[in-house]
Amino acid sequence: MYSRRLYFEDVLNVVSCFAVVALHCSLAVFSPERGLTWERALVCQAVFIFAVPIFVMLSGANLMEYRKRYSTAQFFKRRVLRTGLALVVGSAVFYLIYYVAFRFFPNSYWGVRDYTDAFSVGDFFDRLLTNRVNDTYWFFYSIIGVYCVVPLLSLAAERKRLLEGMLAAGFVVAFLIPALGWAKVLSPEYQKTLTGVPLLSSSMVFYFLLGYYLRRYVADARDVRLAALVATVASPVLMLLISKGVNAGLPQYDSTPISAGFPLAATFAAGLFCLVRCLEPRLETLGPRACGVLTTLASTSLYVYLFHLVAIYWLNMSVPPQTIEFFQRHPVAEALLAFAMTEVASLVIVLVKRRLKARRARRQVSAA
Repeated sequence: MYSRRLYFEDVLNVVSCFAVVALHCSLAVFSPERGLTWERALVCQAVFIFAVPIFVMLSGANLMEYRKRYSTAQFFKRRVLRTGLALVVGSAVFYLIYYVAFRFFPNSYWGVRDYTDAFSVGDFFDRLLTNRVNDTYWFFYSIIGVYCVVPLLSLAAERKRLLEGMLAAGFVVAFLIPALGWAKVLSPEYQKTLTGVPLLSSSMVFYFLLGYYLRRYVADARDVRLAALVATVASPVLMLLISKGVNAGLPQYDSTPISAGFPLAATFAAGLFCLVRCLEPRLETLGPRACGVLTTLASTSLYVYLFHLVAIYWLNMSVPPQTIEFFQRHPVAEALLAFAMTEVASLVIVLVKRRLKARRARRQVSAA
C-alpha cells in the first residue's frame, strides 16, 4: 500500500521547492528598516516557512519503512548516491559557476571575489566540509545527519504508540522548551538541561517521524481535514503577528517566531501535509499524461534547490534599479521569475538524463 506513488507528495514537493525560492527572495526581512517592504517580506517568510519541514516530512514518509524494500546497506548506498552525490556535485558546479561568473560577468554576482581569490581544489573541499560553498545547502548536511539514524528510527515504524511517544517528547524537547526559553519563561540553564536529549532535541528528526506518522496512521477523515485547515491558516497568521510584535522595536531581525524550529511551524507543516493529502483521489483521476507532468516537475526539485540562488543573484545584480525596487516590494514576483528560470534549466537536465537512461536500457536489451 505504501510503496505506490502518491501524487499529493509530488504536489507538496513542487510547492515546497517554490517556497524555498520565495524565502530566499524575501530577505529584505533582515533589513533594519521597517516599512511596507519589510512587512511584505515578513508575510512571505511566514507563508512559506513550511518549505524545509515539508521536504523532511516527505523524506520520512517514504523512508521510514525502507526495511520492507531493501537492506540497510542498500539504504545507505542509495542515500550516498542521491543526497551525498547531489551535495558534492552541486557544490562543485556552484563553485565553478561563481568562478566563471566573475571572469566573464564581474558585476553580475555578489560575493564572487571571495571565491575567485582562493580558487583551488583545496579551497573547494574546505568550503564543502564547512558548508561555505553555498550556505543554503545546510539542508543537505542536516538531512544526511538524519539518514545516519534512520535505521534506528525505522524500528518504530510498526509501533504506533512508541512513535506517538517519540513525537510527543520530540515536540516538547525540540520545539516547546526552546520557545519557552526564547520567551524568557525558562532560564537558559533549565533550557540547556531539558533539551540535552539526543534525537529528541532535533527538529529534523521530529519532522522526519511526523511525515511518516501522518501518512501511515492518520486517516483522511472529516475532523482531520477541519483541524488541518485551522492549523494551516492560523499557524502562519500567528507567526506573523508574533514576529511583527517582537520585531517592531528591534534594530536587528529576530527570526525565531518564523523559523522551522518554532512550534507553530510544526503545526503549519502538519496541517498543510494533511490538507494537500485530501487532493489525492482527484489527482489520481487526472490521467497518465497530467500525472506524468506532475511527476516530472517534482523530479526537478533537487536541481531547483541546488541552483536557484544563481538566478536570484543574477536578478538582484543585473536588472535595472527600478526592477530591483519592484522585486523588493513584491518578493513573490521575483520568486516566480527565479523559479521559472531555474525550472526550465532543471527540466532540461531531467529530460536529458531520462533520454540517456532509456538509450542505455535499449543498448542493454540489444546486447542481451
